[in-house]
Amino acid sequence: IIFSQIRRHQFLVSFFFLSVRHCSLEATPRRQGATGIPPPPLAMDPERQRLFSGDGQEAPRRRLSGVGLALLAALLVVSAVALGTLALRRGGWGRVSNELRDDPRLRFLQLNVMPDSGLPLTYRVEPPDYFEKLPVSYRASGAPPKVAPECGGSPVSGENWDRFNWQTEVMLVSYSCTIYDAAVGSIAMGVAGLSEDAAAFWKVLDQGHTLGMGNIRATAPCRGREDIKECVDQTHSGQCGLCYGDLGNTSVRTASLAEAWFFRNIADYFAFPNAPSALCPDRGVPWVWVDFKAVLGDNAWARLTGPLQTLWLKHNGDPEEIPDDAVELRLALSFVSIVSRMVAGDTGGVYFCPHNTFYGWVRRDLCSQVSVENNVSLLAGLKALRFLLLRMRREQHAAVLQQLNTLISGILTFLRTSWDSQQGYFRTGGMYDINTRTFTWDPAENFAVDCQTWTGTVLGSQLIDSWFGPQTALNLWRTTRKLAGYAVQPDGTVKGVGYTHNQADQVCSGEWTYGAANWLMVMAEESGYPSATRRALRAEAAQMAAHLRSALTVPVAFGGEGSNLSAGSAQGTLYANKRYLIPPAMGGWVAYPLPSRASTAWALLWEARYNPFHLLGKYSSNYQ
Repeated sequence: IIFSQIRRHQFLVSFFFLSVRHCSLEATPRRQGATGIPPPPLAMDPERQRLFSGDGQEAPRRRLSGVGLALLAALLVVSAVALGTLALRRGGWGRVSNELRDDPRLRFLQLNVMPDSGLPLTYRVEPPDYFEKLPVSYRASGAPPKVAPECGGSPVSGENWDRFNWQTEVMLVSYSCTIYDAAVGSIAMGVAGLSEDAAAFWKVLDQGHTLGMGNIRATAPCRGREDIKECVDQTHSGQCGLCYGDLGNTSVRTASLAEAWFFRNIADYFAFPNAPSALCPDRGVPWVWVDFKAVLGDNAWARLTGPLQTLWLKHNGDPEEIPDDAVELRLALSFVSIVSRMVAGDTGGVYFCPHNTFYGWVRRDLCSQVSVENNVSLLAGLKALRFLLLRMRREQHAAVLQQLNTLISGILTFLRTSWDSQQGYFRTGGMYDINTRTFTWDPAENFAVDCQTWTGTVLGSQLIDSWFGPQTALNLWRTTRKLAGYAVQPDGTVKGVGYTHNQADQVCSGEWTYGAANWLMVMAEESGYPSATRRALRAEAAQMAAHLRSALTVPVAFGGEGSNLSAGSAQGTLYANKRYLIPPAMGGWVAYPLPSRASTAWALLWEARYNPFHLLGKYSSNYQ
């Protein structure tokens, strides 16, 4: 770090030697012409000539001149400013803590990977027989009979489809690399100073394939949007391709290889020969990967926030050291170009995923959705990229900066309109109808915790309060913990949060609770609320984090018998305290009481007091 600054501030070095030299001249007898340095090559003014060649007068021994003292004092001031600037760029001294290197949760991130490639895994199925012990009632049922191409075109019973859906749930949890989880895990490793480990995942994305998946990008050429009958896919085989946005013709709506979004869940393999498909077990065909959804929020973390954070940390917050061809920068810039074509009409918000993306066998249309949380994730990444490019000061980024300003302005408009003044919280999103060019918000009762905590973090309390009135952000937290709080205390504080309305279910999410604690720290740092209020916010954030450390952090065994890893050498934070089905209106996915990459990464970021939504790691929503 020091030598990097020396290269950038060479005038300081010259200044230092000049001041030291002047002090040494004053500390010894000086006679005319006895300076010990060669004459200056160029003409100087009389005062500078006197300084370098002597004035012909005897000087007292070991006395520092006023000029020398002034030079040294100025050097100290300027050096302090330079080092302070570096500290600011890095988010403050101590952001990268050596203590994290010995944290058993960091070891979990390093070890919870696929053995053949090191691809990060989303979960650790611990104990290994977790799914076998679950009651049969937990398994989805009621699938209708229909034809499965992998079974030779023969009809498959509803019972076999139910078995297949359960098999798919187990396989996805066991072998998935969710790109959001991998991204936040990479940030945590970067904060811990493991720059090479942190950068490994970006190389996987950049190459566009894994060990056994030939393509992890949503590159299928657009042949028309199914939702407006431009193309009809009667066999549901994906023949209409993926269409990015509504502008231009099918060629314009086809993403290039560099632009195309990544599928949210990837794996080392496409086919699993050791796991015969439950659809037609008598045929012996292997179970194959089924989750091919390119989702905005996951890509925002995997192509903006994650890569930019680790890039910034790797180069010690010095934008001049960042090369133009950095993988991380390439991922970010190519993403911005396609996101600009994915804006939903005049809403300012960006679509959830490309057109012709459907959810499961129910064929639920996802392509018209505009999600608040996903746009908040995008906003954080766009702000970070804008901050970086402005400090890199390179002419080739001028057009990108214009795109960033337009996107950021549009998303802010969308988020402002997502506020439900009657309910006192942000909505989850809505659907844009390309035919009528109208937007319909999701029902007001659809309440999602991350639409409050992440939105509050990225927008900041000052902006929210300026939009909707004094202390709106503070009241938003009070509403959130009232609706979704876990283990409410006598003073009204909570030990965690769930995912949505939580009074009856009392589920506690590891990841989402750390996200809430992070928001409270941002609010405490940057709001103008009374000091007592800010102290209470910090205390409640610490209370939630302490609960997660004691109740949701578990030892995780790696290596099996004969391993040299002790039982407590790795620890993971559970995704949730119990198995919980998020309501269908909120997405219908399952939270598991399993060690989670996302939860564990957030735990490490909490220990480092590092806000991943801010490029400097600061508890702030802005870069002023």
